Amino acid sequence: MSTPTTPGWYDDPEDDSQLRYFDGVVWSKHTTPRSTRPATGVAQPGQQQFPGQGHPPQYPGQGGTQAPSPSPVPGQAPAQPPATGGWSAPPTPQPGQQNPQFPGSPQGGWNAPTYGGVQRVATTPDGQPLASYWQRVGAFILDGIIQFVLMLVLGGWFLFKGFEPVWDELVTAMDSGDPGAFDRITADNVNFGYILAFGVIAAVITFGYAVFFLSRTGATPGKAAVGISVRLRDRPGVLSVGDAAKRTSLQAGLSLLGNIPLLGNLFSLVALVDLLWPAWDERRQALHDKLARTNVVVGKQPRG
Repeated sequence: MSTPTTPGWYDDPEDDSQLRYFDGVVWSKHTTPRSTRPATGVAQPGQQQFPGQGHPPQYPGQGGTQAPSPSPVPGQAPAQPPATGGWSAPPTPQPGQQNPQFPGSPQGGWNAPTYGGVQRVATTPDGQPLASYWQRVGAFILDGIIQFVLMLVLGGWFLFKGFEPVWDELVTAMDSGDPGAFDRITADNVNFGYILAFGVIAAVITFGYAVFFLSRTGATPGKAAVGISVRLRDRPGVLSVGDAAKRTSLQAGLSLLGNIPLLGNLFSLVALVDLLWPAWDERRQALHDKLARTNVVVGKQPRG
């Protein structure tokens, strides 16, 4: 037998029943039984054959002789080498197989983590979200513009007559050229009878406007525009005429009483507190909501 030119496992020149490792210079003392070598396992010159699928040859001073592992069958993946300590890469999945799942990893892909401390959304007892304070402010402004136009159309004449004496005194002072004439223009020049009449008309419009829309659709035009509505706190649905009237009575009454000289300032202050109350109330109720046991919520109300 000729001497190999490259390192590898070859037929033992001294014993045909085993293989001997040639280190590239001389034959080593490392042998392995030939019976574990496949029938076609004649090593080709220049080709390294390592029993055990990737294990290096044993040298003097290292462990005992290891037997080679069977060669892979065509069409199958090669056997993975046994662990030799330390980290090893996970096995490569075969076609049609999923990547290996590791302990603690979610099945079916990555799931976003959940975080604690999420702020709870304020709702009615049955779970309907409450309107934010600024949604209510937006609705109040829109409804206020509509109501003010109605007040001018239906009660503008009374408002004009109430301030007509003041206007007359102002024109007279300007025509006289006397600076002292402006000092004679005071609140006494206002005709409070007409102003009170205008206040009654304004209160009626405020009351009728809210009761009409709340008892028909559950939302005034301003509330509908911003996507909110009014319902009883303990159950959904459009308010009855009685519940709508109870809710609106406080607002309309404060609007009327606010026209009384001097004392009206106190009622106007109460009206302001009523408007601000939902900003800090746990149930986001204004004082008139508490009176009628109502809540302003997000969305429309079903009709019964």
